[in-house]
Amino acid sequence: MSVYAVSIEGVEKRYERFQLGPIRLTVEPGVVVAIVGSNGSGKTTLFHMLMNTVQPDRGDIRLFGESYAEREVEMKRRIGFMAESSYAEEAGWRIRDIVSFTSHWYPNWDAGKWEALAERFELDPKAKVNLLSKGMKRRLMFSLCIAQSPELLLLDEPSSGLDPSAWRIMLDEIKKFMTAGDRTVLMATHTMEEVRRLADYVAFVHDGKLLEYKDKDTLSYDWKTLWIGAAIEEAEAVQLPGVVDCEPGGTTRLTTRDVSATEQALEQAGIEIVNRQPVELDEMLHHLIAMKKQK
Repeated sequence: MSVYAVSIEGVEKRYERFQLGPIRLTVEPGVVVAIVGSNGSGKTTLFHMLMNTVQPDRGDIRLFGESYAEREVEMKRRIGFMAESSYAEEAGWRIRDIVSFTSHWYPNWDAGKWEALAERFELDPKAKVNLLSKGMKRRLMFSLCIAQSPELLLLDEPSSGLDPSAWRIMLDEIKKFMTAGDRTVLMATHTMEEVRRLADYVAFVHDGKLLEYKDKDTLSYDWKTLWIGAAIEEAEAVQLPGVVDCEPGGTTRLTTRDVSATEQALEQAGIEIVNRQPVELDEMLHHLIAMKKQK
C-alpha cells in the first residue's frame, strides 16, 4: 500500500469569526491538486497547518506518512512552500544572500536549476529584496521553491502579482517539476486557467468547508449543461437526479452534477436532449456554494 503524500483527517481550526473544517483529504504522490476557492475560504490557513506554522485544534495531518511530532526538520526539508505573502525581507539582504541561506538549509538544492530559473525570470543576484516589486518577489519565491527540489510543493496563489510572461514561465516550470519522479503539488488558486492547465484533482472550498474533491476528468464528465426540448417547471426539474439548477423556457436549460443519472431520468420520461455543453469550473463552485447554503 502506497503512502499518501498528504493525509488530512478530521482537521479543524477555530477562530473567533471563522472555522476551518472538519476536513478530510488524502493526496497520492505524483499528482497536482488545485484547491479552489475565493479569498477567505480557508486555503491559506490550511497551507499553514500543512507547514505546522498553525496547529489544528483537532484532527491529524501527516505528510509522507509521518507527523511533525516525529521529524519536523527533516519533513520541512522535503517541502517547498510558496506563501501568499512576500518573502521575509531581511534588512539589506540581496537575492544572492537569500539564495546562499536557502541552499544551506535544503540538502537537495539544485544550483543549476536556480541559475536557469534566475535567468528565465530575470532575477539579478545583486538586487535588494526589499526593493523588488511584488511580481519580482513572487518570481524569487517560486524559483527558490523549485530549486529546493522538494517532494511536495505548496503554492499559495502562485500567480498573484505575475505578469502574463512570468505566469507562462511558471506554468512551464511546474510541468517540468512534475516530470521528475513522484513529486506532488498542492496549489491554492482562484485562477481557473491554472486549474485547467495543471490540475489532476480539484478541491473546492468555501467558508472553511471542503465542498467537493474529485479528479478533474470526472468533474468534466459529470457536470454538464443540458438543453431539453420540453417545457418543465423549475420545481419539477430540480427533483431530477443530479440537477442543481434550471432555467425554464421554450428550451429548458438544466445544470447537472451527475449527467448519467439526469440523462437516464430524462430518457425514461421521454424528454429529448437537444444540446449538451461542459460546465466551467467557476460555475461548478458557484453551484456547490448555493447547494451548501440551501442545506
